[in-house]
Amino acid sequence: MGKINILDKFTAEKIAAGEVVERPASVIKELVENSIDAGATTVTVEIKDGGTTYMRVSDNGSGMDSSDAKCAFLRHATSKIKTETDLESINTLGFRGEALCSIAAVSRTELFTKQKTAGEGTHVKVEGGEETVFESAGCPDGTTIVVKDLFFNTPARMKFLKKDSAEAAAITDVCNKQALSHPDVSIRLIRDGRDVLFSPGDNTLKNAVHAVYGKDIANSMTEVDFEKNGIRIYGLTGKNNLSRPNRLMQVFFINGRFVVNKTLLAAIGEAYKNELMIGRFPVCVLNIEIDPSLVDVNVHPSKTEVKFSSDQDVYETAYWAVRNTITSSASAREVFEKANKNAFKMPVTVNSAQQISFVKKEEVKKSAFTPYAPPKEEKPSPKPLTTNQIREEVLPFGGKLPVREIEGIKDIPKPHKEAVTTPQKEVTLSFEDELKDAINKAQSQKIPTPEFDVKIIGQLFGTYILAEGDGEFFLMDQHAAHERIRFEQIRGNGYKADTQLLLMPISVNLTPAEKVTALEKRQLLLSMGFELEEFGTNAVILRSLPADCPFDLGEALFIEILEIISGGEGGSICAMLDKAVYTIACKSAIKANQSLTLPELEKLYAEAMALEGITTCPHGRPITVKLTKYQIEKMFGRLG
Repeated sequence: MGKINILDKFTAEKIAAGEVVERPASVIKELVENSIDAGATTVTVEIKDGGTTYMRVSDNGSGMDSSDAKCAFLRHATSKIKTETDLESINTLGFRGEALCSIAAVSRTELFTKQKTAGEGTHVKVEGGEETVFESAGCPDGTTIVVKDLFFNTPARMKFLKKDSAEAAAITDVCNKQALSHPDVSIRLIRDGRDVLFSPGDNTLKNAVHAVYGKDIANSMTEVDFEKNGIRIYGLTGKNNLSRPNRLMQVFFINGRFVVNKTLLAAIGEAYKNELMIGRFPVCVLNIEIDPSLVDVNVHPSKTEVKFSSDQDVYETAYWAVRNTITSSASAREVFEKANKNAFKMPVTVNSAQQISFVKKEEVKKSAFTPYAPPKEEKPSPKPLTTNQIREEVLPFGGKLPVREIEGIKDIPKPHKEAVTTPQKEVTLSFEDELKDAINKAQSQKIPTPEFDVKIIGQLFGTYILAEGDGEFFLMDQHAAHERIRFEQIRGNGYKADTQLLLMPISVNLTPAEKVTALEKRQLLLSMGFELEEFGTNAVILRSLPADCPFDLGEALFIEILEIISGGEGGSICAMLDKAVYTIACKSAIKANQSLTLPELEKLYAEAMALEGITTCPHGRPITVKLTKYQIEKMFGRLG
């Protein structure tokens, strides 16, 4: 007996649906694209529970008659193409004829449609790929599709869905891209009864960007319109004062279709070369108009991958389109100076039990200096001073208002200390469990008591600490040293950083995925110094920053930390936390070309020397360079 089986219709449809319908966002993408292809000028999307239980897409497009509605849910039924030759010049967003059939195969789907000239519409209901209702009905002009209980008959697919908030963020991202690719279509997204997106549909791209990304980003972009090699590129690209720590706001469309293409990413990156700092990426929304016969969109069912007949022509056109724009609009980079940086830091009111005592500075001996020893007291094992104590004891070290731990930081439960000797089987740990383990390991690493017996000579170029002792000469990078000290202190404190409350909160515009990360990891961000609140559709408000972080760097630092803790770069929880902490340490550490007093130099040097076995900053740069007396005398010819 043969081994080959002919699959029945329902099994085959479920397998095919897996390519088209990966998650609720896939359903919304296909339905909105169908609405746009139908000539709709307004599209309304409504979802509940991240789209898993309810999705509705309504439009005012051309609608269907009863015969088309009858065929709409059949596989490979489409009005976009007729013959094989039509695949060579596809001008519509959809063309495969698989979307409705695939969606209906894994959900309970209802269709309401009516043409403008018809007296009545049509109602079709399909459950699990089988039609259960087909009737005439009264309904508005256009088409409305309701999808309920996605994957109700394929529970294996359902268990791989993410949280409702993550699925809703993916749907928001889809609607955002459709609003940007078709500014002539008004797109409205309603999530659990609340408006999340409403684009005006006035055919003005800047207004669409305003609706999606906010006013600040829209006002920081300039228009692009360039044609070469028969390819036209138009849209908006950011000025040199607008950048992001990731490429999530680099959006490209081919003939109105959102695509992900390495050629375009490389061209934009090269165009902005030497315009932005390393690790920063431009913001752009660009549409590429190209002869459909020169691009193949039939590469993947998701239709986000395309192939060009000539990648070189596309690269050159994209490069010069953006390069000419940013060159012609180049101007002095805007700098927002704050008259008084301390004005943005809110004084903290604390009760008498929490009052911070300020210690007076002691006179420093010229020959030797013993930091951290409490005056007039002898303790058997003095503890190393924290950054706060350094700032309080030596006023110029910080010159800032006192800081405190914000409420809620200590709520992270401490991990169990029982050692597991013989694990019985592997268990997949949740993020919270891995976080507890990482905190436990970090807290077990203690910084030894700082001691040194060298003489601090002074400061070189406002950047390097000069010291001598026992026939050796030392040069220490003050920024690298303080960055490492801050890193070890925050990590040793269980990845908890001191915070400074802000008098003027910072509003940060985020992508849907970034906002989900910010809200889901709010407790972790709180422990790192970021107190945040949800603000509007696509933004959050920062109420505090890590201690000593400059106010004007707060937004960029927050977005960078979000990118790290989102897990986008992969790696272990410990590696992720370490990178987040040394990013915070870098922004809040003493900078180069910053003058310090002799007591400050001695305290900083002492703490750096206490880091036994650590000779580099978290980025790998050396902290201290040493020259011996022999080497110096040999350079001056004193030795033969």
